Amino acid sequence: MLWKNVLAVLLSYGLGCLVSGYYLVRWKTGQDIRTIGSGSAGARNVGRLLGRWGFWAVLAADILRGAAASSAAWALGVSTPVKTLCILAAAVGHILPIQLDFRGGKGLGVSLGALLVFDWRIAVGSFLVCAVLYFLSRRYMLSGMIAVLTVPAVSFLLGLPRSATGILFVWASLILLAHRKNLIALCAGKNRSEGDGAYGDGKNHDRNSDRRIHIQDCQ
Repeated sequence: MLWKNVLAVLLSYGLGCLVSGYYLVRWKTGQDIRTIGSGSAGARNVGRLLGRWGFWAVLAADILRGAAASSAAWALGVSTPVKTLCILAAAVGHILPIQLDFRGGKGLGVSLGALLVFDWRIAVGSFLVCAVLYFLSRRYMLSGMIAVLTVPAVSFLLGLPRSATGILFVWASLILLAHRKNLIALCAGKNRSEGDGAYGDGKNHDRNSDRRIHIQDCQ
């Protein structure tokens, strides 16, 4: 039914909007994580400020939110294409949360949770691709973005409806767009800025210090 489809998508977007990193940092420090480090409200930027426990706490919360979005879609009994639309909606909510002036994270954690519930084979397959590529290259961002691109490819190989595969392709494009600064830095050879040297040390790296690091990497 149409109302179930609309409800599932809106609920997924709403869950995506509950940006874990933003609220955790607000609670612990009173600061806006979007003004610190990379400017993202994602787990890795939170880790720069709060340390490893902050990274893992936000990642776990993001995965749970994504899983909840997909679980709601399953409970409502919507079609497979609508379920993939819910994955996209959760990612959009995380990246563009309406209550935070459309400035959130980059959507990977929440997407992983949603994919795990939707079809664990897609999530595990993409994770394995990322793990193998990282083992061979030691490039976190490169490995992760290639793994993102494998999601629609794996869904096609598994025989999902073409519309569902198309929606997952749009999702992958959105994730790449959200990481565009990282990808530009990767192409420019700025290892530290593209994320291979994750901070995770609990230190407050402001934007000016990050900029100085990037300049040093180019010298």
